Amino acid sequence: MENVICNLCGSSESSSSFSRVDRFSGDVFEFVSCNQCGLIYLSPRPTQSELGGYYPSGYEAYNSFESLSVDMQRALNIQLKFIERFAQGRGRLLDVGCATGNFMQVSKLQGWDAHGIELIASAAQIAQEKHGTNVKIGSLETVEYPDRYFNIITLWDVLEHLPDPEGALKHCHNLLVPGGLLIFSIPNLKSFDRYLFGRVWIGWDAPRHFNMFSEITIKRLFELTGFKLVERKCLLGGKGTFLLSLDNLVGNGRMGVIVNKIYPLISALLWPYRQFSYFFKRGPIITFVARKAV
Repeated sequence: MENVICNLCGSSESSSSFSRVDRFSGDVFEFVSCNQCGLIYLSPRPTQSELGGYYPSGYEAYNSFESLSVDMQRALNIQLKFIERFAQGRGRLLDVGCATGNFMQVSKLQGWDAHGIELIASAAQIAQEKHGTNVKIGSLETVEYPDRYFNIITLWDVLEHLPDPEGALKHCHNLLVPGGLLIFSIPNLKSFDRYLFGRVWIGWDAPRHFNMFSEITIKRLFELTGFKLVERKCLLGGKGTFLLSLDNLVGNGRMGVIVNKIYPLISALLWPYRQFSYFFKRGPIITFVARKAV
């Protein structure tokens, strides 16, 4: 484990916020709040050599494309259609944290030249079986691409996992063509789910989530890395994240089994709640579109 300072402003002064128990390992971790800029971050946190042990094979993002539910395939198509609202034609796309390559698969089927980066080797190997050399194992800092190579870079539910988000976005800036687009989704600290579930909200998924951003800290991050905000929107994510938060709340006992069996009914009843939360940008996941400042 390593103790860290604020990635956004460099301050070492922070206040203890609260602890969270890892839902896989049972280890306890603590979120702190930067006294200078307000960024919420994990400290101490796993080192890069320790990190792989906290991403077990059962981690949701590592489901293969063939086993995805209809809902998940629909979600991937919604993400791609959202991107294409802002893109000027199809081009070269980089999916950072591509996991097993599901979003790459959907993008390629629609004519994109899709590439991916994945840090966790076991997931990257599955993606490589589908997409070959278009998938590289590593991080933005360790893999090599030419500058101004990509039209679009996506980080779906990834930015909160990165040890150095400022450095990562600076790398993205270098890799994008002039006017290129950066699209990413993160847990929404203003979401209704956060206040409903409190400390068991899945957004606090320690130790995989290193940094938790507010709109203020995202604005600061854009200023530091040369991006301009284009759009922010709650696209989707309400069904699955609500179930994961509910699982955290009820545990794995008899009640947890019952909840999972009846969750399709619960989810159907929650449809108005989800639509209301999306409309007011209070869904559990919020997506940002930013353009590289020329």
